[in-house]
Amino acid sequence: MNLKKCVLFLTCAALVLALVSTPAFAQGDKSKSKAEAKGKTEKVEARTPPQKGMVWVNTASDDKIYHPEGSRWYGKTKEGKWMTEADAKREGYREAGAGAAGKGKEKGKEKK
Repeated sequence: MNLKKCVLFLTCAALVLALVSTPAFAQGDKSKSKAEAKGKTEKVEARTPPQKGMVWVNTASDDKIYHPEGSRWYGKTKEGKWMTEADAKREGYREAGAGAAGKGKEKGKEKK
């Protein structure tokens, strides 16, 4: 009887250890941003630019930001419009992550 309990205990311990040591369990689900995890953002499907080489201007931001192709929010903010980069700069927009208020370059990498 004691041997059966010991085997059962060791089997359960091995299963728990195997589960806990998997990368998905150890790191948690990091595929969502903190805001998405809290349910504060809606998924916006990316829009396609009318022609190649355009930037996405976030019209809802008071910061006057544009997102170049390849950046996280390119065509994905709730409110925006397509412009050439030259037109965006002429109208006072700056590239996301650039300037004094920049919080890290967005092109291809997110700040962690």
